[in-house]
Amino acid sequence: MKRHGIYIIALLIILLAVINTVSAEDTNIDLIADNSNNDNVNINATDSVLKSSNEDCQFVSENSEDNNTLLNENSLEDNTLKKGNTTNSNSKAYKLGYSVTIAADKLLKFSSADDILVITTAGMTWIDNHTTEDALGGIVDAANNYVTYGKGNILTLSSIRSDPTNIAFFIKKGNSIKMAFYKNGSLTPVYYGNAGPKLSANEWKKLQKLLGDEDAYSYISIANAWSAGMPKDVLTQATYHGHVCTGLISGQAMIHTLLTYYPPKDEFGLPLENTAYYVLGVPGGSEDDAFTWTLDITPGKRAYIGIDTMVNKSMTGFIRWNTSSNTGIIIIMSYDEKAIKERFKKLSGLNPDASATNDLKYQNWLINTLQVDPISLVTIRYELDGLTKDNLEYLMGLEVGKGNVVKSAHGLDLNYILGLNLTTAKRETQNIGEQTKLSDEKLKQIGIDASSKAIAYFASQGITIEKYSNHLYVLTSAGAVRINGTPTSMVFDGIHEVLGSALYKKTLLPVHTPIWKDLLFDFYWVDSNNLTNYSSISFRYDALNDKLIVTGNTSDKNSNYIIQNAVKYDPPYDVLVGWLFHNHVCGGSTPGYLIADYVYEELPITNEDESYIYLTTNANCKDDVISRLLGVSPGMGTYYNLRYDNNKTNSTNVGIAIKWNSKTKTGELIIISLDKWGAGQIFKKGSNMYEEYIKLYKKDYSSKNLISRPIIKTAARKEINEEMFNKIIAGATNTEEGNSIAYIMGLPDKLPVQKEDNNKPIMNNTQQKKNGKKLVDNASSSSNSQKTTNNPSKGHYGATNGLTPSVGVSKNTINANSDSDPDNSDEGSSDNNDGKSYEISRKGTDKQINSNNIIFAIVIILILGAIVGYGYIRSNRKE
Repeated sequence: MKRHGIYIIALLIILLAVINTVSAEDTNIDLIADNSNNDNVNINATDSVLKSSNEDCQFVSENSEDNNTLLNENSLEDNTLKKGNTTNSNSKAYKLGYSVTIAADKLLKFSSADDILVITTAGMTWIDNHTTEDALGGIVDAANNYVTYGKGNILTLSSIRSDPTNIAFFIKKGNSIKMAFYKNGSLTPVYYGNAGPKLSANEWKKLQKLLGDEDAYSYISIANAWSAGMPKDVLTQATYHGHVCTGLISGQAMIHTLLTYYPPKDEFGLPLENTAYYVLGVPGGSEDDAFTWTLDITPGKRAYIGIDTMVNKSMTGFIRWNTSSNTGIIIIMSYDEKAIKERFKKLSGLNPDASATNDLKYQNWLINTLQVDPISLVTIRYELDGLTKDNLEYLMGLEVGKGNVVKSAHGLDLNYILGLNLTTAKRETQNIGEQTKLSDEKLKQIGIDASSKAIAYFASQGITIEKYSNHLYVLTSAGAVRINGTPTSMVFDGIHEVLGSALYKKTLLPVHTPIWKDLLFDFYWVDSNNLTNYSSISFRYDALNDKLIVTGNTSDKNSNYIIQNAVKYDPPYDVLVGWLFHNHVCGGSTPGYLIADYVYEELPITNEDESYIYLTTNANCKDDVISRLLGVSPGMGTYYNLRYDNNKTNSTNVGIAIKWNSKTKTGELIIISLDKWGAGQIFKKGSNMYEEYIKLYKKDYSSKNLISRPIIKTAARKEINEEMFNKIIAGATNTEEGNSIAYIMGLPDKLPVQKEDNNKPIMNNTQQKKNGKKLVDNASSSSNSQKTTNNPSKGHYGATNGLTPSVGVSKNTINANSDSDPDNSDEGSSDNNDGKSYEISRKGTDKQINSNNIIFAIVIILILGAIVGYGYIRSNRKE
């Protein structure tokens, strides 16, 4: 029996070892942030102090369509609508926003919270073929002043028409953040629970499952930054970028450094498009969106050029041009992520790459450093003076002050720049001294005073202004500019209090403006019975003397902006957002909406793995509208600016649109041709171009002034893989064809069907980096052995393909490598510093049970069982 016992014990030990080998193990990491003392991170806090249980978390539903109450006509319960406070309180979108907010208030109890935040996709998304800005009005109305644009606590994520209309509510109590997430028109939250320091690994995993990896990270990262005290205007920028990350923060640090050492002087460019800087970016580095937003360096103003010229996505060139001497300074900066992380490690003893807990401590430390010592986050690579007109045209591709493309742009070509032997530029550091920040009350009062003065002026003209008027438009730089370093969004609340104006009503219009410019106001009244009859008054706020100065009125016809020339014809909300981003309306911007429409029709998004990528081939004003409507941006790696001359574009090939599948790493591509779109070609002489174009946006072709619609068609349609994609975004300069358009034209229409080679080892990105290889060798020319004749779609603008149902769209950043980076070995650079800041791991590395191991374990158990049984029988016989 002793021997029998030994057999039994041995069997148990072996069984335990085998089970341990084949069992699944959940290795998800916690998503935990230390948000104590607002934006000051306690870097000495241990993980055990930060971790907490998830006992308060409630997962309401995994399937919102099965279990959630969807919006219907009677979903407002017994609440009274504030109908005077919105354009269309009877719309489905308004009812959604209002009802969801009432439900969230009951659940979260706004009145007991320290602070409240709303993040939503409403506005640019569509419900029943209409934009959803009314939902924003419903949220603000139902929130009963807890949520306002002035407080900066209603944020609209960059989104497209087919995205779901999601609304997330966050409340903050001390260091605790709770979220109620209402998905795609649901009135019941799919998630209610922790969203900040108490968010556990299981909750994070559940959020990923319910919302998708990208969406979960977008909402959590922005809410975490809000809790950490990130400035309101930077939070707004984060919604344009899609999330908060170290790249976005580094971009803000670069801006501060640029304005400190090389402050804006001359402005150059076309009228209404003047800018103080040109930017040479490498799309895919998140910091590019910081420049686009804060410096108002939008692609449509021809001030940004983005070509995939190098591996290091975090490097950027800034050009400050002197119009008098016709020379310029170029400053090249980068964000050395490796060095910054090492600095954090020394301060805290924590490795930010080790866990999500450490990463969020690192992120919060970055937010704090951005506010107290931003220059320390930046590496200035080169400061060079003596750039000539020819040099500028080579890099930017355009003629200064005219905007026309004189040669194909080359972007941030370091080999060329360093070969110019330019002299070292002299810094112009200005000692501004201590600035007194403005309080929220003061900023709100500025809005109240400006509105009151406008009412008085209109009264002197015999015009009575009533609150909530749909025919009084207020255009302002508030929210974009800063006064004494203070974000100015609270001005909105002063205007709203007096006039009832609001963005969701299309009556309070925040115009995209560089951060350093003046706080401006245009008040523009239009006679509802005769749209050509108007009255206006304009102001500039003099911060030094604390007073509003009149800069124009009806008699002198001087105004700060011209968007009012189009807004009185009631444009769709999404094109209005594009025009505000462009900071004006003009003939060049008008076809942008039609081109975006065409992309939606020709390349409809059909699942959550698909998203848009857009490459402009001759950037002008329309690109700002296209980029906002398609939800693409340089920082997301989804917008590229190639800027070719007419020899390459044939004057009509204006852009390349790609529907990219992040799962299969393949895409469908079209080259878009635009012809006969000028006002004189499509509308009768004497007609109003903006009025007529807006009719086309609404698919109204009945106007007697319409001669012919603009011709938008597909010049080529191709299927592409990742190798082809990387060559295209790099300009295809190292291919036989020499440019992306010619390269695309030479590709086969369809990708070849490839048989899977099970014997071929597959290397992941990390393995390839270790082997010193890139994913794609951009220097290699394409194979033309499978060329076929182009068979472009004959469809043109106006095709009735319709829109796809609302789906979540992944905004994945595409990693595209290139060979041209001569500075990659410089001191301070890093092979891993590709501009892709470390972010919270969005997927846990779940070990799965291998079926072969299970079979093996069963066989072992049977064999061991037989041995033990045999031993037991022999033992009994001997006894």
